[in-house]
Amino acid sequence: MDRGQSAGEEWRRHWPLPVAAALGYSMLGLQTYAIGPFVRPLEAEFGWSRAEVMLGLTLSNILGICCNLAVGMVIDRLGPRRVALTGLVVKASAFALLATATGTMLNWSLLWVLVAFGAMLTQSTVWSSAVASRFDAARGLALAMALSGTSLCGAITPILGVWLIEAYGWRTAFAGIGAIWLVATFPLAFLFYRGRHDQPRAAPQVSEALPVLPGMTLREGMRTAAFWKLMLCGACYSLYVLAIAPNLVPMLVEKGASAMAAAQVAALVGLVALFARLSAGFLLDIFPAHLVGACIFLLPVAGCGLMLIDQPQLLFMILAVACFGMTIGAEFDVIVYLTSREFGLKAFGALFGGMLTAGALGGAIGPVLAGVIHDRTGTYDPLLFLLMGLMVASALAVLSLGKARTSGRS
Repeated sequence: MDRGQSAGEEWRRHWPLPVAAALGYSMLGLQTYAIGPFVRPLEAEFGWSRAEVMLGLTLSNILGICCNLAVGMVIDRLGPRRVALTGLVVKASAFALLATATGTMLNWSLLWVLVAFGAMLTQSTVWSSAVASRFDAARGLALAMALSGTSLCGAITPILGVWLIEAYGWRTAFAGIGAIWLVATFPLAFLFYRGRHDQPRAAPQVSEALPVLPGMTLREGMRTAAFWKLMLCGACYSLYVLAIAPNLVPMLVEKGASAMAAAQVAALVGLVALFARLSAGFLLDIFPAHLVGACIFLLPVAGCGLMLIDQPQLLFMILAVACFGMTIGAEFDVIVYLTSREFGLKAFGALFGGMLTAGALGGAIGPVLAGVIHDRTGTYDPLLFLLMGLMVASALAVLSLGKARTSGRS
C-alpha cells in the first residue's frame, strides 16, 4: 500500500475487499444474534434453564481464550484468505448441526465446541487484517464497513429465526440459517477477499518484492500500557454484548412485548449497529479515536436505564435497543482501529488476537452470568446495573489512551 494514496484512490482500487469482508464477518454473528429466538423452544423441548441454554456461548468463548492468540499468529503467517474460507464452511456447518441436539448437556457442549472452532476461524482479526493492509487514509471507514457484517446478521437473523421456528420447527431453523448464510457469504469471499498478505499467492507473477508491514512485534506491543487498556476494553465490551444480545428477545418479552414484536425490536440492533458502525468509521478518520470511543461506550448506560423501567412503553424499548445497537455496532471498530494505529500491522493478527482473548474471557462470562442472574432473581435488572458500571469503566479506559501513536500508521 502506497502511503501517498488518498482515501478516494484506496476505495477505487480496493472497494470489493471490505464488502466481501463484511459478508464473511456476518457469519460470526450467528452464535450471538441468531440464538435468541431458540431460547424458549429449547427450554420447552428439554426443560433446560436459561443458563444451560447459554452454556454453549460460554464454551465457545472459553476455547477462544485458549486459541485466539494462536489463530492471530496463523493469520500473520499464512494470510487471512485461507483462514477465512475454511472458517465460513466450518462455522455454517457447525451452526446447522445444532439441530441435532439430543437434550443432554454433553451433546449440547460438544456441538458448541464445533461452533467455537468455526467462530475462531471467522473472528474479526481474519477480516480486518486484510482490510487494514489495503487501506490507510480511509482505514477507519473501511474497517467499519468490513465489521458491519455482524450488524447485518443482527438485523436479519432474529426475524428469520422466529419465522423458521414457527413455520418449520427449531431443528429445521438451525439447519436453514446455517445453509442460507453459507450460500450468501462464501462465493463473494472466494472471489474478492484478498489482502496484501495474500498477494503473492494471488499474483505470483508480480516480481517486485512487497514491503514489510510496519509496526511493533508481539513482544513490543505487550509491553505497552495501551495493550492492557485495550484488553480491558475488549473484555468489558464482550461481556456486555454476550450478556445483552442473546438475551434481548426474552428480555423484551418479559418487559411486555410479544415474541414477534420482541424479534422485530431486537432486529433494530443490527440496523442501528450498521448505521453506527459506518458513522463511527467515518468519524475515526476525522476525530481522535479515544474521544469517539469514550462517547460510544457511554451509550449503553442510557439504554440499560431505559430497560430498568417496569413495563416500559414500546418507544422506550426501541430507544434502549437503539443505544445497545450503537455501541455494539461502533465500539469494537474503535478497538480494531486503535490496535492498528497503536501497534501497526507487523504483528496485527497476534496483537489483536490478544484483544480477542480478553474479549473471549468477557464473552465466556457474559451469557452464563446473565442466565444465572435471571434464574436466581427472575429478572434481568441486576444484570443491567452491572453492565452500566462496566461500560463506564471501559469509557474511562479508552479515554485515558489519548491520541493514537503515529508508529502504528502504515
